Amino acid sequence: MQSNFLSQAIADVTAPGEPYETRTVEVGEVSYVGFVNAPPNLRELYRQGIKFDDRDFYVYEDERYSYTDAWILAAQVANRLIECGVSKGDCVGISFRNYPEWIWAFMGITSMGGVAVAMNAWWSTEEMIYGINDSGLKTLIVDQQRFDQIRDHIDELHLNVITVRTERQSQSTTWNDWLNNASSSMPEIDIPEQHPASLLYTSGSTAHPKGVLSTHLAITNALLGWESGGMIGMRAFQLRVQQERKEHSEELQLSLEESAQEQPTPPEIPTVPSMILSVPLFHVTGLTVQMLSSFRSGRKLVGMYKWDVEEALRIIQDEQISSFNGVPTMAWELAQSPKLKNYDLSSLKSAGGGGAPMAPEQARQIDNKLARGGQGTGWGMTETQGLATSIGGEVFNERPTSCGRAIPPLVKVKAVDDDGNQLEPGETGELCIWGIMNFQEYWNQPDATAETLVDGWVLTGDIGHLDEDGYVYITDRKKDIVLRGGENVGCQEVEAVLYEHPDVLECSVFGLPDQRLGETVAAVVCVQPNAALNASELQSFAGEHLAKFQVPERVWIQTDRLPRTASEKIFKREIRDRILQEIDRDNHD
Repeated sequence: MQSNFLSQAIADVTAPGEPYETRTVEVGEVSYVGFVNAPPNLRELYRQGIKFDDRDFYVYEDERYSYTDAWILAAQVANRLIECGVSKGDCVGISFRNYPEWIWAFMGITSMGGVAVAMNAWWSTEEMIYGINDSGLKTLIVDQQRFDQIRDHIDELHLNVITVRTERQSQSTTWNDWLNNASSSMPEIDIPEQHPASLLYTSGSTAHPKGVLSTHLAITNALLGWESGGMIGMRAFQLRVQQERKEHSEELQLSLEESAQEQPTPPEIPTVPSMILSVPLFHVTGLTVQMLSSFRSGRKLVGMYKWDVEEALRIIQDEQISSFNGVPTMAWELAQSPKLKNYDLSSLKSAGGGGAPMAPEQARQIDNKLARGGQGTGWGMTETQGLATSIGGEVFNERPTSCGRAIPPLVKVKAVDDDGNQLEPGETGELCIWGIMNFQEYWNQPDATAETLVDGWVLTGDIGHLDEDGYVYITDRKKDIVLRGGENVGCQEVEAVLYEHPDVLECSVFGLPDQRLGETVAAVVCVQPNAALNASELQSFAGEHLAKFQVPERVWIQTDRLPRTASEKIFKREIRDRILQEIDRDNHD
């Protein structure tokens, strides 16, 4: 019966003439479900924001920018890029904190048909150089810290560098000088819906991060996908209540209405919704889920220089924040703060996040202390614009280990065996995601693209199953990555750096469970017999070549050869299991 309500709700919400009317969209040889009313490109998404006029769009510390301001600044960036010789399809890099200029840069690049390369601002110098060379960009916008990292390499990289919030210096042009006297009339360049828009780098099972190229079509349809999924959920609930009322006598009507009040209902949204930008804009969550989706609802977005629990509590109170979305760790830290009661959080209607598993106890604390009935989580990837599944409210309480159900009508999820055959409910296999929001390709990596994007399905590398009602459960990971606080850490990338140390003979990098971050990076290292290398020295060495979040937080050093499988591969699972047993023994001693 539940599936009947959902099917009817999908039909009602996506019917011809409705705001979320669907259409068939051909992408290559695959026919996807898309929306008739999705903006054809990101420039038209930004144009929709103009109707919100002087309403706050982005607040950063004591700076406030309206939707009109955003449009004007984006137009100036677009025009200046064109004057600097950037053409449609060219890559332009962005690498700095969540300053307002990050948003104007992304808007301007994508409004004139460029490809915005959202570089990880936590990268080391080596990783920055790799990303610059891999993407082929010639224009890069950075803050002082990132400028200092690449200062000695600018000439050899042939870069045109624009610096944000810095003093005038050689080798670059400051942002204010660059935009001075730029036209505020948006250039009307033709941008087809399947034109590339963004390039985000994600770590995986390879030694270097992969560039995930996504189109305007994928991004704009993903934005409407979240909205329609919520509308369908509400409509399905209405249909169920109506059916229950028909099936019961008038004497039971009162109890039915009382029962309905206990069912999951959408959170009440204030007239002007608002959200903290709690994660970096170079993440798909910060970029698409939080920033770009704001143009649809006129939501106020409040940025933070860096994550700080008490500052977040103050912002929620002072800016009347209605929704909090980050990695689950963040909402958990808010709920656990000893200063929680010092702030009025009554405006907060929902709190949750994705990018990492949410433990049942985390969900309970969020429900009890932050947003009653508004806790939730979801699952998605950079390769799917963050869109795949969602779950919240009482349904989440009933299935605390699930990451939700595929968001209709765009998304399908299935589990497959090693031969690609779809598995029945309850059977464990690799989880795959289908939908128009899927990425176009891995930049410069056709083989990796062919392995991951198959007949419209993204093979996620996550292992799990679906239950009879379609709820997804992730139980393991096929790809050799650690998911640390929402950041993917490629184990091979870390291992490649450790192997550069002259005392290291072999190593194995893996994830260990962590209550706060989900997982932390760990390494077991076999060194030369007479080596005096210790853990802190190896961590310091790794820190010279890796971003801070990639450096192993726990290191075990030994001179014994690492365990092998029958095929002489390092037996990572056995090593990890041994370490977990040692940790368990230590905790009980």
